[in-house]
Formats: sequence, C-alpha cells, structure tokens
Amino acid sequence: MNVTIENANGTREEHCALLADTSSGTTASGSEEESLSRSSKMKIRRRTVRNQRGHCPLPRSVRRLGFFTLCFFFAFVLLLIYLPLIYMDVQKRNVSLPDWTYNTSRNVRDYVDTLQDSDTATIVPREFCRKKTFLIIAVCSGLGNFVQRQTIRETWGNTTEFNYPAFEKMHRHLKGHYLMPKAERLRLYSEYLSGSTNNLRATVRIVFIVGRSQYEANETSTRLHNESEQYNDIIQENFIDSYNNLTLKSIMALKHISQSCGNSTAYFLKCDDDTFVNVPNLLHFLLGGTIPLYNDTLDYHDRSTFLVMSAQNRLNDTTEVMRGHQFCNVLPVSDISSKWYMPYYMYPRETYPKYLSGAGYLLSIDVVQRLYEASLNTSIVYLEDVYITGLCAQRAHIKRQHHPLFSFIHSKHLCSFKGTIAQHQLKGDTMVEAWNYVSDYSIECPPPGRYLNHIRLRKSSNC
Repeated sequence: MNVTIENANGTREEHCALLADTSSGTTASGSEEESLSRSSKMKIRRRTVRNQRGHCPLPRSVRRLGFFTLCFFFAFVLLLIYLPLIYMDVQKRNVSLPDWTYNTSRNVRDYVDTLQDSDTATIVPREFCRKKTFLIIAVCSGLGNFVQRQTIRETWGNTTEFNYPAFEKMHRHLKGHYLMPKAERLRLYSEYLSGSTNNLRATVRIVFIVGRSQYEANETSTRLHNESEQYNDIIQENFIDSYNNLTLKSIMALKHISQSCGNSTAYFLKCDDDTFVNVPNLLHFLLGGTIPLYNDTLDYHDRSTFLVMSAQNRLNDTTEVMRGHQFCNVLPVSDISSKWYMPYYMYPRETYPKYLSGAGYLLSIDVVQRLYEASLNTSIVYLEDVYITGLCAQRAHIKRQHHPLFSFIHSKHLCSFKGTIAQHQLKGDTMVEAWNYVSDYSIECPPPGRYLNHIRLRKSSNC
C-alpha cells in the first residue's frame, strides 16, 4: 500500500509501505523481529530503504516486456543503418562490363558447339592425345605472349629433362624425410610410366591454350601459326582472346581435353603462363608420395599438412581429384576499377562458393568431363576460377580440396620453389631465376628447425 508522509517543509511524498503480514494481520512485533536471523534483518532493511526512497519494484512481466521492447528497438536501428549499405553495394555493382553487358548471352551453348565430333579449335597439335599421357598441363596464355611461352618451354616446361628423376636429385639430402610413391599406384599407372625404379619417367604433355585476334589477319596471327608449326604445342580456340574471356578459354580447354584425351590421359593441370610448376614434385604427389618440408615452405602448411611422414597427406584417390589453393567466403568486388569487379546482374549472390585459384589446379580426367558437362547448364561468370572450380564444381557435386603447395602468389625465397608444386605471378626474369635455382641440384635447401619453427604453423582451416 502507499503511505503519504509530510516533510518538514510542508510538502507531501508518497512512499511504498513495507508490510509484513502475520497470521493475525498485524505487523511483526519487536520480539518477533529480534528472532529473525541477521541476514533476514538486512534484507528487510535494504527493502525498507529502497521503498522509503520511492523505488517500487515493477512486476516481472512488465520488466520482461521492457527488455524485449528495447531489443526490438536496437534491431530496428541496426536494420535502418545496414539496409542502405546493402542497397549501396548492389547499386555499386550495377555498372556493366564492356565485354559482358546485361544483354550479352551467357549461355555456354551459344559459344561452344556441343556436338561430339565438332571442333571449335582452329589450331590443334598434330597427333594430340594419340598416345597414353599421364599428365596434360594446359597453360592458358595470352595470344601475344610469345616470350612467356618460350620461357616456359626453356625452363620448367622442358619435361624431357625436368621429369621424375629430377625429384630425387632435388631432395637427395632429405631422403627418408618424405614418403615414397605407393607401389600399388606405380602398378596402376604402369602404362603411363617408363624406365627402372631409379630412372622412372612419366609421360607429360604441355599445351598452350589461346584465343584469336579480333582482326582477321595480322602479324600476331601469322607469328602464332609459325609458332605452332615449330613447337606443335598450341591449341587455338575460336573466340576473342581477352582477360574477360578467360572463362570461355577454360571451357574450350575442358571440352577439347575431355573429348580428345578422355581415354588416354590420367590427370590434367590448368595453369597460367606466369605460373612456375615444379613438375617432378607434382609427379611425385600424383604417384602417392609426399613433398619434403623446407624451412622456406613451412609457412605454406598448417598443423596437419606439415606432417609429411603421415599417410593422411598422400594422394590416394584416382578419381574425383580436384586440388589447388582453395578460397572460401570471398565477396564479389564492387570497385569498378578492379580487374575482378563483378556486376550484380552476372552474379547476384553475396559470396562466391568455395573455389580454387586459377593460377593452377589439378583435376583427374573424369572431373574434366564432369566440369565441362556442368558448364553447359551454368550461366557464364567471367572470372574463370570462380566459374569452373566454384559454380561448375558445385553443380557437378565435386569436392574441392586445398593443397598447401599450390600458391596463388610467389615467394621471394628461392628455396621455396624446390619444395612447392605451383607458384604464381612470375615475370620473365623471375621465372628464369627460379628455374636456374631449382635445376641446380648442388644447392641443398635447409629443412625447418626441429622445435621453435613449428610455432609458425597455422591451425587447420575449415575452408
């Protein structure tokens, strides 16, 4: 009940009176109050003080209603703040791409003749895929990148010299610190291999994938024709060669490899012409071995993958192989000045699916066929790696797997090239420098320290 108290200044205040009902309906007597425990007395005093100050406790239902009202208010405020930001991001991504406008068809069937016997290629190597080939490396190259192609031919692309025997030469000082190939895989792939155990060689074929010039005849087209006659390693497809058409280039490559090499090839590696590929390391991995650990490659690993003596880091699969540097939770770029800008009409979702870097990814031949078939029913997105290894792989239900030794950049430490499979963004001089270092088998790069260097290892990623 409320009690009115008159102050000395003549004003009146209402307070909540504390009543302690007894069985007779009266307040507790002095003797009964003395019988209460000390803690009970303190509780009564605190409540009395609060009541005398005019604080009447609200019912629990009222307090709960107030709490939910406050939460709703804050949620509404946050919505008002972030909704314009989301809208602004969509608005930023409304600028059209010059090569892929809103009205440009993104149906793959409009660019690729899907008939089995048809061929969209204007230049094809002679006798291509007529023989058993363990690994085909398709290098996506710009039409005018003659120097880059020649650099690859003279360095890591010389697979006559840079073949599996080079693996033992590179890592001989670390023998016993990595896993050797599995005997059953050597038997399984025996038709692709030649030589004795100490001089084992695999059949590897490198081809360069290019488009055509927008002009019917020019000096570049003439040089390309002469280049293909001399080296017999050019596949030219019938589309305009540009950065925004890289997806078309890769789709054409998938079609050509799946239709021409499906019964004669085991594995396929796609890379760019500024990628350095350590072919012996790649062959060792494909045969079920592990790559030795170096001090300059430790940062590529996590606490699971650095265990190179563990069987869990072997390649055991022969089908559904899709390995490379995996990206997760990547947002489309809204900056129109970026080469990776993505318009909303081409990709309206908030994040890309998991995908592998286009710098270099490895596929078993069955995956090549499945990705090509998936592309025929997947609208084109001009970012090649997002499209092929993200959207098409997702449609085909193919699991992408991260491999730490595929890098989308390159290291400044030359020893890292001895212990990785692929590194990206190497210009001409850097490519030659890396090759000279890797092919100098007298150089023995140090392994990581035994204890303290392992602190550098990252936790295993859930990506």
